Amino acid sequence: MSSRSSVRRLAIARAGCILGLSAILVVLSATDAHAQRVDSARVAPARAPVVDTSTRPVPQPPLSPRRAFLYSLLLPGYSQSILGRPTAGAIFVLSEAIALGMLRESKADLDEARALRTDSVVVVGVDQNGVPIKSPSPYTNQLIDVRRGHVEDWVAFIIANHLFAAADAYVGAHLWDLPSQVSLRQTRGGTMLAARLTW
Repeated sequence: MSSRSSVRRLAIARAGCILGLSAILVVLSATDAHAQRVDSARVAPARAPVVDTSTRPVPQPPLSPRRAFLYSLLLPGYSQSILGRPTAGAIFVLSEAIALGMLRESKADLDEARALRTDSVVVVGVDQNGVPIKSPSPYTNQLIDVRRGHVEDWVAFIIANHLFAAADAYVGAHLWDLPSQVSLRQTRGGTMLAARLTW
């Protein structure tokens, strides 16, 4: 009987141990259930709410595209500042200021070369054999042509800056309502860019 009672006690102890371990596993699995990932193959993806932008009033730009083009053609950066794009306007103003400063310097160099072209010393002295030492003027017609080319380059840059600023202002006025037409959303697979087009 004692061997039977010891076997019985051992069986009860084992059953209690298994029951206790099962209870611990149930408690642990219940606490970690929120940390488990949902099987993406069985669950439909969560859809982001769709906002209807057709009921909202479309904001009008403070300048028409044609007027923005003309303003920035005359004064680069002006239309960009009115359209709420101060960084773009500052870039055009800065490039205009630098180009005007460089044009002034190039024009001064050209004027100096033209003025000193005739004011040159051809003979500066005589060497020991009596041969004259000639010093040609550094301000030659070739130098004048090069400096004239520099002036023309800066004029072309200023014209291009005016045209780029005008084109940027024209496009900026046309795309004034872009934020309401385009949305950017974060999804599980990455970032989604959506555009609303009306026909």
